[in-house]
Amino acid sequence: MNTSWMLGAACARDELRDLPWVAEPEDVTVWDRHLMAKVCAACPVLEACAVAVATTPTTAGFWAGHDRTVPDLPEQPALPGLESVGRAA
Repeated sequence: MNTSWMLGAACARDELRDLPWVAEPEDVTVWDRHLMAKVCAACPVLEACAVAVATTPTTAGFWAGHDRTVPDLPEQPALPGLESVGRAA
């Protein structure tokens, strides 16, 4: 699988690497999930990420705007005030 697209991912930026992208579910708060979803929504490689997840057996981590570790969680609306997260300054 070609993963070169990952270099352009918003989650790969230094300031966002500390988010729990691949943490155990009990270590990820609702706030973390909302923030990661917002980062994903503005990510320039969101479509490539979604294709990669759909075509590989991904069962853990936060990918393409969704927590793959806990797939049965309902979609949550973004929290107010996070509109600029993930956008270039």
